[in-house]
Amino acid sequence: MGISTDHSGRRFLMSAGGMSYAFELAENDLPINLYWGGKLECADDLPGIAELQFYQHRTNRQSENTRQEYPAFHGEFYSECALKAEYSDGVRSTRLRYEGHTRKKENECEILTLSFADALHPLRLRLFYRVWNGLELIDRWSEIENGSDSFIRLENFASACWQLPAPTADWRLTHLAGRWAKEATVTRIPVTQGRFVMESRTGLSGPFAVPFFALDDGTATELAGEVFFGALQWSGNWRICVERGAWDATTVTGGINPFDCRIELKPGETFATPVFSGGWSREGHSGMSRVLHRYQLRHLLPPAIAAKPLPLIFNSWGCINIHVNEANIRHAGTLAAKVGAELFVIDDGWQKALGDWIPDPAKFPDGLGPVIENARSLGMEFGLWVEPESFELKSDLYRAHPDWAMRYPGVEPFERCRADVDRTSVMLNLARGDVADYLYHALHKLVEETGIRYLKLDMNCFFSSPGYGRVPEAEQGRIWIDYVRNLHRIFGRLSADFPELLMENCAGGAGRADLAMTRFFGRMNRSDNQDALDMLKLHYGFTQVNLPRLAGGACHISDLMYDINRRRTPLQFQAFCGMLGSLAIGKDLTRCSEAELDEIRSYGEFYKKIRHITQFGDFYRLASPYEKSRAVFEYVAPDRSEAAVFVLGASQQFGGTLPYFKIPGLAPEKRYEMTIYGGKTEEKRILSGRGAATVGVRVDLFGDFDGRILHFQYQ
Repeated sequence: MGISTDHSGRRFLMSAGGMSYAFELAENDLPINLYWGGKLECADDLPGIAELQFYQHRTNRQSENTRQEYPAFHGEFYSECALKAEYSDGVRSTRLRYEGHTRKKENECEILTLSFADALHPLRLRLFYRVWNGLELIDRWSEIENGSDSFIRLENFASACWQLPAPTADWRLTHLAGRWAKEATVTRIPVTQGRFVMESRTGLSGPFAVPFFALDDGTATELAGEVFFGALQWSGNWRICVERGAWDATTVTGGINPFDCRIELKPGETFATPVFSGGWSREGHSGMSRVLHRYQLRHLLPPAIAAKPLPLIFNSWGCINIHVNEANIRHAGTLAAKVGAELFVIDDGWQKALGDWIPDPAKFPDGLGPVIENARSLGMEFGLWVEPESFELKSDLYRAHPDWAMRYPGVEPFERCRADVDRTSVMLNLARGDVADYLYHALHKLVEETGIRYLKLDMNCFFSSPGYGRVPEAEQGRIWIDYVRNLHRIFGRLSADFPELLMENCAGGAGRADLAMTRFFGRMNRSDNQDALDMLKLHYGFTQVNLPRLAGGACHISDLMYDINRRRTPLQFQAFCGMLGSLAIGKDLTRCSEAELDEIRSYGEFYKKIRHITQFGDFYRLASPYEKSRAVFEYVAPDRSEAAVFVLGASQQFGGTLPYFKIPGLAPEKRYEMTIYGGKTEEKRILSGRGAATVGVRVDLFGDFDGRILHFQYQ
């Protein structure tokens, strides 16, 4: 790891793990990208600005604007700009001048800060580069400061601009698109001349797209080839623009979506953009994912949560739905303990109303204390579901503070009716400081008084009528940003207050599947759709960015998802698919036979046996369910002493057999005992790590929804 400069102090070379990144300050003071890729030891190996900016039949002024690290709108610049400002004198051009840089070392990283000022106006810009030790990834963000005594209006305010290496012209873009119950679908398209925009305007970071990009030259596979990638750490509206210019240079610009935002910087105010992380891998798309996974496990997740395996969860939704009460929760708790659950969670229905986060006195006349103590007496911790960003019209909170609803001035708030739970609610305006403070204290009190060890955040609606309802029109455009910052502040404080509290990030499924939420939440609802077969594709997309252990939800072992596809799947297939992430039981245990309860318990025991591998190991996607009638996923322990390989099939036809598949990541010189689970009997054999990676192994699947788990252990 390191940040170095040449003798002039104007050429910067950053090395992070096996990756290097470099730029130079040109004569006009604009920072120009020189390189991004495999590690370089010597700055002399870098190309010069002149050769990178040379294009025939293009003016010098146009050329000098190419490959900028953070382009501001000025002069002959016609591409996507990172910064566009309007000043009080009507000027809408910003001419940046370099003022200096600083470097600061911290425990696991080094931070470079570049300072610039506009040549004609008192705007100051700071660009930040955080280089992580041993990790092929750099965090970038910016700060824009108004040093004048009048306003500065920001129209574009990106976090970073990434310039792709010059030798490649024909890039292939990988992005993640989708919708509710079909989140993070892997989509690959060629990058042609023009602009391709990925964005969210829902007020959340999803679910129609994920704030992520990956680019390769069209030849990268899961296991080999160069991949350049980035992920924006923002939980609200975002925008990433991939642009290929007329001279074949490709640029990625991203940050908060400026749609419907009017950012007027007051005198002395500084606007900070969210982190936009960018990285590189020479080990294909799975290698890309492993870089992002290590980043989350080492640097983003709350440390106390990252250090421990996630528990086997029982969630009441699939068993009792909203109709919970003390009697049926006690009964469900007894059965949950019988099948080996370690954490009992009451989902929706325990509360008096959305907004009133106290137990419903009709359902729990003595409060939650008796059911919590009952769960603990059975050897389980306890958790609760909340949807704090909405409140019901019948709630005490709405009656006391109808002005806290998100709405335009003089307009009634948008009402959301859910017939399935007999509920009419509106959104709380979390952009207001008083609302954010109220929610923080309400949730803090709930956790402190109940002593729960798990809190599931849910958010089941997108922004509607996004207005403060009371402030001048000039401030209305900040609601999208203020809302997210307050959301992060609330859960950042709760995470700090209760470091052992496991929180799950759910927003109608994976509506907020972004890295910013991972700073506070140790579990994420991969999708409300937990149909076991659909789960294979959902996991393939989810793990492009997200650490596999985060893949949560309520109903992995469950029949609740029948209505998604009208499909029944065997218990073993449900359990094996659920073990790909953080396993949960949502089956109605009251209707299970003793044999079924015993079978579920056996799957829970096996999950506990291998979760140290699946939750802390390196992850490989070995076969894509988009291309095959099966998926193969591999998890390798950090010391390579163990591995777990999941072979999960939709169906076999014509009595066919599966081909051999190679298993990378094991220690070549070590001999492993491989045990195959999931067949009629356990199978064992001995082979070396080199043999597994070169010859491979083969397993047989039979019929529909069959699966095997291969457990490798040092002999």
